[in-house]
Amino acid sequence: MDIDAFMESFKEDLLRLFGDDLLFLGLQGSWARGEAKETSDIDPVMILRHCGKDELLKYRAYIDTLPEKDILCGFVSSMEELGAWDGADRTQLILDTRPVHGDLAELCPAMTEDDIRRAVLQGACAIHHASSHNILHARNWSILPELYKSARFTIRMKHYLLTGVYVSAFRELATVVGEEEKTILEARNPSTEGDAFMLLEWASKTMREINGC
Repeated sequence: MDIDAFMESFKEDLLRLFGDDLLFLGLQGSWARGEAKETSDIDPVMILRHCGKDELLKYRAYIDTLPEKDILCGFVSSMEELGAWDGADRTQLILDTRPVHGDLAELCPAMTEDDIRRAVLQGACAIHHASSHNILHARNWSILPELYKSARFTIRMKHYLLTGVYVSAFRELATVVGEEEKTILEARNPSTEGDAFMLLEWASKTMREINGC
C-alpha cells in the first residue's frame, strides 16, 4: 500500500465531508513509524471543531465505503475534548502522530516535562501491575506480547524524557538504548515465565528511576 497516497485521498474526502470543521488529520501507529506490513491497521487521527453523534455517523458512513474499512482504526475527537485530556496521554498522542493536515500541537495546551514524566510513570506502573498479577495469578504467558508492546511505547517516552530526542521507529530506538531495553524492543515472541519476570523487573526499575527513588 502507498500510505501517503491513501492519506492524501483520505484527507481530500474528509475536507469535502467536514470542510473547515476538519482541524487536524494525522497518522499514527506502524504506518507512521515506517514499520507496517500490508495487513497492518491504518490509524488516522482526526480532530474536528465539534464531534458529536452527527459527525460520528457521517464519518462511519464514509469509512464503510472504503475498501480498507476493515483495517481502519484510529482516533476521532473534538478540539475541546482533546484539551480536556490528561496531559500525559495527550503528549503521547502528539508525539506519535505524523501530521497530514493541520498542526495537532497548536490545538492543544503546550506539553510539559511533567506530562512526559507522568506518561512514562503511568506506562511503567500499568505494566508492573499487569505483570505481577499475571505471574502470581493468571499465569497466562500468551498476553506477554501485548505487555511487551506496551513497554516499547513506554521505553520510547522514557528515552525522550531523558534525552530530549523522540525516536519514532522502534528498530531505530533499539540502537540507542541500553541492553535490557533493547532486548524488550527486539523481543519477537515473549512466551515464558522468564520473559514475564524480565518485564516486571524492568518496570520496577523504571518506576523507581523516574520517581527518583
